[in-house]
Amino acid sequence: MTALPQYRGKVGNEMVERPMDRLNRPGFAAAAVEDLLTGAERLRQAFLQTPVRFAARDTALARASDPEPAVFLLHSGFAYRSCAMADGRRAILDILVPGDFTGLDHIVLARPMEEITAADRLSYHALGAAAVRALMADPAIALRVLALIAEARWRGDRLAASLGRLDAHARICMMLLDIYERLRRRELINRPSFNLPFTQEQIADHLGLTLVHVNRTLRRLREEHLVLVDRQVVTIRDLDRLRDLVRELCPSVEIPEPTVSVEAAVEA
Repeated sequence: MTALPQYRGKVGNEMVERPMDRLNRPGFAAAAVEDLLTGAERLRQAFLQTPVRFAARDTALARASDPEPAVFLLHSGFAYRSCAMADGRRAILDILVPGDFTGLDHIVLARPMEEITAADRLSYHALGAAAVRALMADPAIALRVLALIAEARWRGDRLAASLGRLDAHARICMMLLDIYERLRRRELINRPSFNLPFTQEQIADHLGLTLVHVNRTLRRLREEHLVLVDRQVVTIRDLDRLRDLVRELCPSVEIPEPTVSVEAAVEA
């Protein structure tokens, strides 16, 4: 088991060390950890044995009309899952970062329920749903797939909770910190700055906000010297304060950090 990393936080006027509960991803059962680690490596290697594919910005990897949808492992670049509402508006259901698996529901569904779209130039690996089902004959891989689906469901539940209970300021802070932590855990960044190839309109579509709300909130974060978003580059100016703010604003959606990570950095 690995100990939780520490970071320096402020209690009153005193700087103290305390466990870093980074947006609190779901914990894994101790009895499942060994199989999860084994399954994570075997599943990843199966995808890495397939050719690297490329997609330009706004290219759909999967559409609701696809008869034989694949499962994807993102190698570089961002993507998102979305659906169209009856009135023509779009809802972005999940933001996907390098190292994410997506389309796992295609294993059992005849057709996708939503679209998966490249947010910028994307490289990825793909396996057909039948091939992934065959891999799941390995109990360790099957357990890993279940864990990935559980984490995706957790992100969806947390987004739903934030849409129902949080204001624009809290939603955007939580989204930016979440993306930072996901990239940092995979050692894809080593400083509090990252590219975010999403327009303000797309951020609005993800967080259930208007474009005016997003613009106004990003300006407020800049004026607070907390986060700067400029030309699709996010710079977190005060990481500890952002973590404390999210922890204070979003206590109802916090879940304990896992005792061990089963994520591996995607090979370059």
